[in-house]
Amino acid sequence: MQCYAELLPPSGVTHALSIPFLSATETNLVVAKTSLLQIYSFINDPDESDSKDTEEKAPRLERSYETKLLLLAEYDLPGTVTDISRVEILDSKSGGDAILLAFRNAKLSLIEWDPDRCGISTISIHYYEREDLTRSPWIPDLSSCASHLTVDPSSRCAILNFGLRNLAILPFHRPGDDLVMDDYDSHFDGDSSGHEGVIKQDERKESLNFQTPYASSFVLPLTALDPSLCHPISFSFLYEYREPTFGILYSQVSTSLALLNERKDVVFYSVFTLDLEQRASTTLLSVARLPSDLFKIVALPPPVGGALLIGSNELVHIDQAGKTNAVGVNEFARQASTFSMADQSDLALRLEGCVVEQLGTENGELVLVLSGGDVILVSFKLDGRSVSGLTICPIPAHAGGNLMKAAASCSAAFGGGRIFFGSEDTDSVLVGWSPPSSGIKRARTHALTNVDDMDLSDISEDQDDDDNYEDDLYSGTPNVLSHDYRASNDGSIVCGNYNFRLYDTLPNIGPIRDITLGKSIKNSIAQNLTAELQLVSAYGSDKSGGLCILNREVDPFVINSFELDGAEAVWSVRVSETKVKASSIGGTFRKAEHYVIFSRSKSADKEESVVYTTADKILQPFKAPEFNPNEDCTVDVGTLANGSRVVQVLKGEIRSYDTNLGLAQIYPLWDEDTSDESDERTAVSASFADPYLLILHNDFTLLILQADESGDLDEVLISEEISSRKWLSGCLYTDNLSIFSPIDTVDRSITSDSIFLFLLSLDCKLFIFRLPGTELVTVIEGVDSLLPLLLAEPPPRRSATRETLTEILVADLGDAVFRQPYLILRTGSNDLVLYRPFWTSDDSVKGPGSLRFLKEENHALPKMPSESSSKVINADQCISKPLRALPNVGGFSVVFMPGASSSFVFRTSVSLPHVINFRAGFVGGLCSFNSIGCQNGFIYLDDHNIARACQLPYGTHFDYTWAFRRVPLGEQIDHLAYSSPSKTYALGTSHKIDFKLPDDDEVHPEWCHEVISFLPQTYQSSVKLLSPKNWTIIDSYPLGPVERIMAVENINLEISEQTHERKDMLVVGTAFARGEDIAARGCIYVFDVIKVVPDPDRPETNLKLKLVGRETVKGAVTALSGVGGQGFLMIAQGQKCMVRGLKDDGSLLPVAFMDMQCHISVVKELKGTGMCIFGDALKGLWFTGYSEEPYKMTLFGKDIDQLEVVAADFLPDGRKLYLLVSDSDCNLHVLQYDPEDPKSSNGDRLLNRSTFHKGHFASTMTLLPRTAVSSEVAVASSGEIDNDAYSSINQVLITTQTGCVALVTPVSEESYRRLSALQSQLINTLEHPCGLNPRAYRAVESDGIGGRGMIDGKLLSRWLDLGRQRKMEIASRVGADEWEIRADLEAIGGAGLGYL
Repeated sequence: MQCYAELLPPSGVTHALSIPFLSATETNLVVAKTSLLQIYSFINDPDESDSKDTEEKAPRLERSYETKLLLLAEYDLPGTVTDISRVEILDSKSGGDAILLAFRNAKLSLIEWDPDRCGISTISIHYYEREDLTRSPWIPDLSSCASHLTVDPSSRCAILNFGLRNLAILPFHRPGDDLVMDDYDSHFDGDSSGHEGVIKQDERKESLNFQTPYASSFVLPLTALDPSLCHPISFSFLYEYREPTFGILYSQVSTSLALLNERKDVVFYSVFTLDLEQRASTTLLSVARLPSDLFKIVALPPPVGGALLIGSNELVHIDQAGKTNAVGVNEFARQASTFSMADQSDLALRLEGCVVEQLGTENGELVLVLSGGDVILVSFKLDGRSVSGLTICPIPAHAGGNLMKAAASCSAAFGGGRIFFGSEDTDSVLVGWSPPSSGIKRARTHALTNVDDMDLSDISEDQDDDDNYEDDLYSGTPNVLSHDYRASNDGSIVCGNYNFRLYDTLPNIGPIRDITLGKSIKNSIAQNLTAELQLVSAYGSDKSGGLCILNREVDPFVINSFELDGAEAVWSVRVSETKVKASSIGGTFRKAEHYVIFSRSKSADKEESVVYTTADKILQPFKAPEFNPNEDCTVDVGTLANGSRVVQVLKGEIRSYDTNLGLAQIYPLWDEDTSDESDERTAVSASFADPYLLILHNDFTLLILQADESGDLDEVLISEEISSRKWLSGCLYTDNLSIFSPIDTVDRSITSDSIFLFLLSLDCKLFIFRLPGTELVTVIEGVDSLLPLLLAEPPPRRSATRETLTEILVADLGDAVFRQPYLILRTGSNDLVLYRPFWTSDDSVKGPGSLRFLKEENHALPKMPSESSSKVINADQCISKPLRALPNVGGFSVVFMPGASSSFVFRTSVSLPHVINFRAGFVGGLCSFNSIGCQNGFIYLDDHNIARACQLPYGTHFDYTWAFRRVPLGEQIDHLAYSSPSKTYALGTSHKIDFKLPDDDEVHPEWCHEVISFLPQTYQSSVKLLSPKNWTIIDSYPLGPVERIMAVENINLEISEQTHERKDMLVVGTAFARGEDIAARGCIYVFDVIKVVPDPDRPETNLKLKLVGRETVKGAVTALSGVGGQGFLMIAQGQKCMVRGLKDDGSLLPVAFMDMQCHISVVKELKGTGMCIFGDALKGLWFTGYSEEPYKMTLFGKDIDQLEVVAADFLPDGRKLYLLVSDSDCNLHVLQYDPEDPKSSNGDRLLNRSTFHKGHFASTMTLLPRTAVSSEVAVASSGEIDNDAYSSINQVLITTQTGCVALVTPVSEESYRRLSALQSQLINTLEHPCGLNPRAYRAVESDGIGGRGMIDGKLLSRWLDLGRQRKMEIASRVGADEWEIRADLEAIGGAGLGYL
């Protein structure tokens, strides 16, 4: 009984789409990351050097922009996205277009944006999993077949190619469809076209009465179009046709490079037009005898038109009349095909896996990103509307040709010269491109001098309106001038002057190729502020490879620390005083002082304020005798009057100081003459927003003060609405971004830097006022219900169970690119609930009632305090230690929550708000701190009365719920291991080199006469040693040109036969791949890391690799592991698993072996037991035992399903032994060795207990120990622990090719029943994105598996996002208390990795 929970989402982009999604005027980027859908907008920063007049006259593509991506929404989809397309539908909710997504197993989902809910809305979902389509025994399952989606450019229909030869056609309603319906009047016949042309836009919408934007879909076999369509390759809808028309690339016999002599040029290209009413098709043209290596069709819009066919060695353009133009890009183009083509073989390009995108210029240029990341420009020679040739030009590195470090997976083009390239192997990039301006100007000048009768007003600088002739097959050339220019320039000037520049990136930590655990380098100032271990992964492909250090919490970089007895809180203020310069020039300057104020407790109601000032990078005590001389308790400290006054809010009074902390004013909160002593009013919280100060009293009343020009504080008259109510919490917010301000086109001064007052009443109504007039903006009711959407309207039913709220805060979250205010609610259990404000688009003018708050996902659970904790948080401490809004910490605007569960709330431009725990544990207080040596840092107090000045760790990303730092090395890292004696990392790296067949082969002597310049590529490997002190390479051991590293492990070996001394050694397994006709060989290297004299300039180079042993073996060495208790080595070589021992002469002596079948992908031992697992890539998993007296290996059991083992590991669970296996279909199998079960045949069969679909291709599986979580510690410290209580001590960490990191945790019987019931309730009651079914997504069809299914932790975490009442209703149906479910979620959510 296990639970699968994703710790990090996938980061590799698989699909991208440019679409006006949120509105008809805003272009958005929609990306799919396997099972994660993200919606981005753009932030454009025009170049200030360009004047407004210049921008109006210049073409759009020539304007200079700095564009950044901004994530607006993301959705975890219970399905794998296989394709994504844009569809223009009638009467969408947002006015924009819809998105059609294709999923695995022949599913289509149509979604749109709902501005009222500020999220996606599913219009429909279409299933095509009919049994009669796949019941043939020789046809593979749908899951084994790729599905491809294409949509007509005019959004008339979409085609989904699923299975081998099935087409699902989904028509869409278009304007004018009602005129051709069956019930139209006959007297309109013959005049329908004229009648349609005069319908206005609003009248057309009123005339449409369709219930759905789509019509009934139907499925056709490909052979219904043409019986010869037996082997489809690619298809795509084409432009400039009146009816939906698509081109298809196919062959009548299967293409094969091995049979190239017999099957050369067997590919056909045909164009079919569809009649959606009659469900029929017509063949328009067919082109035969095309090159056999063609694999993709790219439909081209005007002015080029037609289709571009892409092959491995050539590009072929076919226009609408069937005229072909081709160009070969390497020397194999002539050898592999007799098709007529131009020769550009000197480019030596490899087009396999390339991504094509249209630049959108007036001449139809294309840009290609090759599998190596190189950028290629394709231009067309145009003669009117006819293409007479193609020209291919590589973009040089200095012009942006090296922006991609590895292969791209998708692309999307936007206006303004912007293109997005998504990748699964490296970072996805948003690039800007600029045309050759000088060439364009010369061409235009030359063309204008030769055109006499052309109307110059028809020459458009912006080519975004080319759709006027898009649907006309016989339309003429829209801009003859541009094509005349293109033909005259012949493409040479354009290719040589295009510029590409990087705008923004989406970080990618995938594909994760290997991981290891290494010891963290401790901070010399604070040893306990670093994790015990760090998780290091190898990520990226080719030149984008590097290391990624993953941290579960924020590890601060400590600059200085000192002890301060009794300190409980800390504040920092930066005060400045404006003075006139004594010079003839005149002007002003500001003298600034930075103070740090500590509150040190003396008794229950007495506190001493200790003041420090910054000088020479350290804090020095500052004498301020007038600063809180009465030792009253400090509530808050801030600045007002443009930073010229320091204001200290005490419980009984408010004191104002000048720049030198001299007393300037005292404002009492309680009048002794007019008030009763029993009714003494004290301050419990405060909020600053210059020039206002909000004070909340202990009797739930409030006081608002305002600083005048001189800095003196005066009370602000408040309205009856405020004074007559009792308030639980409140805050002030300066609306610099006009988020809460209404749009006023007449008076824009109202919207600039408005200050808003947010108040939470005792009945949990949120009031929003605008200062200074305390004008009521809106009232939000039922805040304590924590609904997914907070509205001004009261909820439909009043909740019986409500959350206890202790504090509200409105603060900016973001980074240097973008900041946005969020409403943060803090509950009594220290949960943080985040709401994002937005305005509904129903009203033309914003007003009361149109402001809403959308609840953001937050699956972070606070730590449960135990009775043995050094400090216990009570209600008074929650009020005295409020949330802190930090405007600039390391460039981020964050919110910090002090206490036992200290944590930061981050939000970046490419991530939504999320909570990351702080490594320091209990934090009494934290404030921002900015000084020399600690720029944009912070100071905090821990539970040992130690104050530390810190910064966020350098180079660390906070885009996910785990912090990570990347170390790019510019080379692909296939394997890595941590050398514990030397505290270094051993890397197995590789880079591409040209491969030539060996000249000395005896079997093939003809190879020595081979003459070839365009050589294939293979990988050359090397072993490198990396120091974690500065993350640099300190030594390298290169291998041969055809030797590839297959495994690197740190293994404790016996290094002496006489003394039996043992030592941790680095063992490397390699494979010699010299071609498919030569048997593979392998080699085993044993390295020791020794100390040497370092380079004086690089003290970390005091370590070096020393080769201790080397053994060449038959067969490739594919896996390594230590085994037994005598320091032996277990090796997978070829089709054998062999145990070897290291001899004194450096050889490796075999002592035991076991024969396997095909390719051994996994070899592991359960440490200290002798139990081993061998995973075969084709024949399943074997469970064996190794014994040393005598040396032998015994087979215990096999899995009967013959799984394709990609990764596997043990998972001991009490007295039960489970084996986890990941196969090639992204499934996770749970096998059990149980010889007492009759089904196991005395243990010979491994029982398949459950199968779970991960949706991600696994790369590694690692058995890790599990630490106790806070809920378990709290129960244990309370003395109520059950002796029979279950607690697993193991868990398995899974990494994937998509960058996703997951954790498999065993759970007890009681927890499993509770979580399984909760999962069923959530599946049945929640609304799932895109209308998908989570149960169907995770389920895997199998034969006779009677075990219990694995629980989906991602789905369970959605319980935390529900409103309070619905959450408790589901918990009651499950039959569990809230704290029990929260404890279970904490146990499965990664909190057991306490050492990371």
